[in-house]
Amino acid sequence: MDVKLVPIEQIVEDPDQPRKGFDEEVLHGLADSIRQHGLLNPITVRPLHNVNMFQIVTGERRWRASKLAGLKQLPCIVKSMDSQEAATEQLIENLQREDLAPLDKARGLKLLKEQLDATNRELAKALGLSERTIGTLLGILELPEEIGGQIIASPGRPPAGAITEKHARSLRELNASPELQSRMATKIRDEELTSHETAALVRAMRETPDRSEELLDQPAEETIRKPVTGPAVHVQHFTRYLESLDLPTLHPGHLRSLEGVLEELLETVALRLQNVREELNEA
Repeated sequence: MDVKLVPIEQIVEDPDQPRKGFDEEVLHGLADSIRQHGLLNPITVRPLHNVNMFQIVTGERRWRASKLAGLKQLPCIVKSMDSQEAATEQLIENLQREDLAPLDKARGLKLLKEQLDATNRELAKALGLSERTIGTLLGILELPEEIGGQIIASPGRPPAGAITEKHARSLRELNASPELQSRMATKIRDEELTSHETAALVRAMRETPDRSEELLDQPAEETIRKPVTGPAVHVQHFTRYLESLDLPTLHPGHLRSLEGVLEELLETVALRLQNVREELNEA
C-alpha cells in the first residue's frame, strides 16, 4: 500500500458521500490534535480523469480538520476506482461508525443500491449485513425527513426517549396519517416509550382507528402500560435488555451462545408461568 503526499488544494470532497453532517466542535478538536501531532492516518483518494485533482473516498472529516489546522499537503492512499467501487468503500467504512446517523446510512444504501442495481439481499451479501438490517435502514427513507433525522443508532441500550430504528418500523405504519405519525414521534420522546410499547400503541390505533386521537392523548400508563411491582420489575428490565440487543452486529459465535441460552430460558419461563398461574388459582 503506497502512501503519497498530495497538495491539499488538489483534493475535493465527494458530493455523494453518505455522511452529510460534521460536528464543528469535533472537527476543531481534531484540528488541534493534527496541529500538534500531524495527520497520523492517511485518507483514501481516487484520481479524477483529465484533471490534476483527487476525490476523497474515505477520510473527509480528517481532510476538513486538516484544512482547519492549516496543513498544505496530506498523506493519501491513491486508488484507481470507479464511482461504484468508491461508494461501496465509503459505505462500508461509514457503516462501521457508530456516530453515523441512520438517515445518512439509509441514503448511502439507497445510492449504492441504485448504482449496483441490486436487491436488498444482494446488497446485504456485498456489505456483510443481514437483509433485515438493510430493509430497516432503507425503511427510514419512507418517513418524513423531520422524523427520520431524529432516529439514532442503537448498538446497545438507547437513552430513554430516543427514537431508534425499531421505533421507526412502527412509525412507518402511520405513513398514511402524517399528523398522527408526528404526534406519535413526540409521544415516544415525551413519555420515553420503548419500541415494544410503541408497537403496541400503533397496533391499537390501527385496530381501532376511531380511537387514535384518544389513545395519543391519554398517558401510556393508562392505555398500554400495566403497573409492574415486585419481582416483575426485574423481569421487565431483562425484557427491555433483550429488546435492545442489535442482533445483526453480534458475532456468529455470540449468536449461537445466545440461541442456546434463550432456548433454556423459554423452558424456564413456561415452567414459572405455569407455577404462577397455579398459585393464583389457589389464592
